[in-house]
Amino acid sequence: MKKIIGILIVSLFVIGAVCVPALKNTPTQTTEPKKVTNFTHAVFAEDGTATWCGYCHYARAALNWVYNNDDYPFYYVCLIDDMNTHADSRIMEYNIQGYPTVFFDGGNVVEVGGWTGAQAAYEQDIETAGPRAVSDINTSLNVNWLGSGNMDITVNIHNNNSASYTGKLKVYVVENIASQATWKDTTGHQYTMAFLDYAQNQAVTVGSGTTWSNTYTWTGSEHNDGHGHNFGNCQSGNLMVIAVVFNNTMHQGYSYPPSGGPFNAYYVDDCVGFQVGTFTNQPPAAPSNPSPADGTTDVSCTKTLSWTCTDPTSDILKYDVYFGTTNPPPLKASQQDKASYNPGRLDHLTTYYWQIVAFDEWGNSVNSPLWSFTTVVDRPPVQPYSPQPADGAINVPINKDLSWSCSDPDPQETVHYDVYFGVTNPPPLVASHLTDKTYDPGNMVYNTTYYWIINATDGTLYNASPLWSFTTGKESDTTPPSLTIVKPLAGYIYKNDAQVRKRIFFSNALIFKQITILVNASDSNGIAKVEFYIDSALKNTSTHAPYSYLWDTSSGLFHTIKIVAYDGSGNTAQKSISVTRLG
Repeated sequence: MKKIIGILIVSLFVIGAVCVPALKNTPTQTTEPKKVTNFTHAVFAEDGTATWCGYCHYARAALNWVYNNDDYPFYYVCLIDDMNTHADSRIMEYNIQGYPTVFFDGGNVVEVGGWTGAQAAYEQDIETAGPRAVSDINTSLNVNWLGSGNMDITVNIHNNNSASYTGKLKVYVVENIASQATWKDTTGHQYTMAFLDYAQNQAVTVGSGTTWSNTYTWTGSEHNDGHGHNFGNCQSGNLMVIAVVFNNTMHQGYSYPPSGGPFNAYYVDDCVGFQVGTFTNQPPAAPSNPSPADGTTDVSCTKTLSWTCTDPTSDILKYDVYFGTTNPPPLKASQQDKASYNPGRLDHLTTYYWQIVAFDEWGNSVNSPLWSFTTVVDRPPVQPYSPQPADGAINVPINKDLSWSCSDPDPQETVHYDVYFGVTNPPPLVASHLTDKTYDPGNMVYNTTYYWIINATDGTLYNASPLWSFTTGKESDTTPPSLTIVKPLAGYIYKNDAQVRKRIFFSNALIFKQITILVNASDSNGIAKVEFYIDSALKNTSTHAPYSYLWDTSSGLFHTIKIVAYDGSGNTAQKSISVTRLG
């Protein structure tokens, strides 16, 4: 939700704030609006606010900017609930539910809450209320300053309708900037267009084609805020009188739209204001303390510009930013709130010019000096280093990712990488513009040498790594070797190391005296060794074919010959044979 609302319901208060004071040179006659509109009348806004309200300053500031831009026929007042009983009474007529709430044209449009960017919403509200059909009356206003807080206020209402007109006249007396020290928001700024009291608050009836007229002498010392402070010290030059005529037709209004806080709404038919005397305001101080400082060299290409600026009357300030490579520089940002500007990525070794124009709430402006700075010379990234796999590595897994280290001497710059990789030297380009310092080559081929190069760039300059290489490991072997006992064979008789004949009734081999045990072993990765066991005792290890062992000593009659063969990958095969030996 874009609006942050400080709410008051029954006796529940949410603490908040309002906004700063401001003054401007204002003629006694109202000026024509800058925007061409089809408005039927000047729009009038009443800002229900309080000094404790944390979001109220957004509403007041936005209304004041709209008013002083002179884009619309528009007036507003701040009804400071907790400082003025007359303001409180008017707010209660609206059955206010939350602070701030702005009532346009007597409740024709209601805007609840204060937030950054409220100005655009209020302008839309004014454009909604301004073209509304109203009774054909013309109101004029004249004020004669008498001194010592006193003035004669004359209101004329002419009825152009064919029938008699009946309405309600409210003549608001406001201070451009509140003179009471306590009429300020939580940021310490005085209220602007602060409502003091009504000069007139009465029903009017005007016959067709006639003019109703009345003069009221305002004696400031006879009006007070209901808290013990009268307005006898109010000054010409700090007073605005606003005459507002409300139609007597009642409409259903809601102070918390769409259906919360119902009230009887009487819409505005006409509104006119009169500035009493000339209201002047001191302009802001010239923006200063630029960062980067004027004339600085070797400035980062991602530098954010900043400056300082103050106002003698604590007005809210906005800034136009002029920035570029030409002198004078072009306008890049208008009416921004922050005293900083991000120009984006700048070019290397380039001189930039910039200037700030500060505006206060009342249209006063002041220019900074013209400043300049020069950006840093571009330097290439460091040469990529620390390759993984390491240069010359062997037995590298075929699913190994490539990685490397690299940096740029200008830390604000982004380094991208081109990857050259393959089985040829030089390797081909396989990936471009990577930001991560890793590359997945996919599954590689076993027992193959690969070459690779990393080319680092900051977008302008390049730096390539040396040529690196590595070799993948051999394919994994889980197949045991082939193993056959050639001699002795089960069921045969051997004498003097020679096979005699096959036995008829027995399956084990019968051996007389010594015998050469002979086996065949083979494997695609080669045979590492063959072990010969007699009754679980290792008797011989053979590492080359033919694989054999001369068994020439024995004790006992029955024995088991066991053979274990190992291939180059560590896989094994085992065979055994039972024999009977005599001699």
